[in-house]
Amino acid sequence: MTAFLIPVLLWSVAAWRTPAAWRDPRKRPLWAAFAALALAMTLRTDEVARDVDTSAHVNNLTTLIKHTCGLIAAHAVLTLVHAVAPEPARGRSLRINAVVPTVCAVAMTSLFAAAPRPEEVSDPLTEYAGSWQITAYGIVFLLYLTMALVSGCRLCWKWGRQPGSGRTGLGLKIVCAGLLLGIAYAVHRAAALLLRAADADPLSPHADETLSNLFLYGSLVLLVIGTSLPASRRLHGWITAHYDLLLLYPLWHDLTEAAPAVRLHTPHSRLAEALDPRRTRDRLYRRTIEIRDAAMVLSDHASAGVRAEAERHVAAHGLVGAQATVTAEACWLRRAQIARLRGEPPEGTHLPPASGGRDLTSEIQALTQLARAYHSEPATTFAPHP
Repeated sequence: MTAFLIPVLLWSVAAWRTPAAWRDPRKRPLWAAFAALALAMTLRTDEVARDVDTSAHVNNLTTLIKHTCGLIAAHAVLTLVHAVAPEPARGRSLRINAVVPTVCAVAMTSLFAAAPRPEEVSDPLTEYAGSWQITAYGIVFLLYLTMALVSGCRLCWKWGRQPGSGRTGLGLKIVCAGLLLGIAYAVHRAAALLLRAADADPLSPHADETLSNLFLYGSLVLLVIGTSLPASRRLHGWITAHYDLLLLYPLWHDLTEAAPAVRLHTPHSRLAEALDPRRTRDRLYRRTIEIRDAAMVLSDHASAGVRAEAERHVAAHGLVGAQATVTAEACWLRRAQIARLRGEPPEGTHLPPASGGRDLTSEIQALTQLARAYHSEPATTFAPHP
């Protein structure tokens, strides 16, 4: 199950970061890291690896591909952290040029091609540990991986401890923990490789694989959490705005149905609104404007007598204070909406709303209260829709 969930998680993160990487070149290294890791972990699945190798007629070709992806991911993470870290946090940290992983990839490919691989095996680094080409191949890969992870870990720790780093600093500390597990994975794999080459086998194959997977999967999960944490505030803001947008939909639809001239765009269904993730904040801002504009138009159909009747009706339900004010407004708005849809002539004058906010946040709160009151029992009994 874990072998399936980890690739799905990594591909999901890569897909989520694709639009941002497309717009901003500075975010492409992180996208490249997750895309490379997702491909590597997909190829790590036995069924996928076997199918690819069989189709290519090259034993364990997927091992070379996934290790090359590991080089790409390690370099991308190191490049990203070094590029965005403030100067005081960099210190003398090593910045590995792209030439280094390229040379490593060429060396690994040459050693892989020269190594005897008579049959498809689950892990060539352990199954063919007696081959000096495979041993050298593993050392090149794990040495670069360790160097990159140590440098990235050092940068993340120094930057994460900078004063005022906030949520970004916490995310970097989590990334640092993930890189530490990655270092543990590389060291463990290197030790196992050298010990097997020397015909020493202190751990059973099952224990060795379990420990290796623990380090690898733990590292990947922490990397996903740490790199996603700085964006969690924006995600929370989007979720809140989307929720408010849908919450205000019934009120907006009812009021603008009676005053369609205030609508900027043709209305969509509530389901279509829910499934559209684009420009949520802008749409919410426009929705608040259209609700207030429609209420101003409908106020022509709510005379002083209707408003006074609404206040008495609300008081009879035991409501007082701000709640009574908002509910009374909802009552006469329902009465006015029905009257305008029937084509009745205006009988009142434009009046300011009884409730409202000084900014978008407080205005949304006020309209949310109005939306709830609009469909409450006092309002529906005051002006039931025909």
